Amino acid sequence: MKILLLIVTFTFSLGDTVRVEDIREAYKTCSESKEKAEQFYELTQKGLQNKGAIYQAYHGAALALKASFSLNPFSKISYFSKAKKMIDESILSEPDNIELRMIRLSIQTNSPKITGYNKNVEEDKDYIFDNIDKVEDEKLKLYIENFIAQSSIFSD
Repeated sequence: MKILLLIVTFTFSLGDTVRVEDIREAYKTCSESKEKAEQFYELTQKGLQNKGAIYQAYHGAALALKASFSLNPFSKISYFSKAKKMIDESILSEPDNIELRMIRLSIQTNSPKITGYNKNVEEDKDYIFDNIDKVEDEKLKLYIENFIAQSSIFSD
């Protein structure tokens, strides 16, 4: 009986697993509205159960979006501070992860100058440009290439 209960519990917990591919897909449109930003936040919150720097960085991006849609100045500061910390910590743990660099670059290029969160723009831009051809995962490579094509920072 205990084994059956364990199997059922495990099966249901698998249904709650958030895949990084789902997060990537949601990231493409999460800044379009407050509702999409909130859905992205909830998705990345669940994704944190998976552990790993990539989930931490995407959740940091979700917090930055939450800050941008917040009307309360104290909430804006709180969300954005947590966002920066999560993104930067994820990169410290995996400095050679090109996707983490893309996330930070996308947040830094869209952050208000007053936040001062723009010190890694050139570093991340150069890293992405220099390493895109080394990405072996074709879906990830296409995802980052699309980011490059749509980002104004690469056309400067």
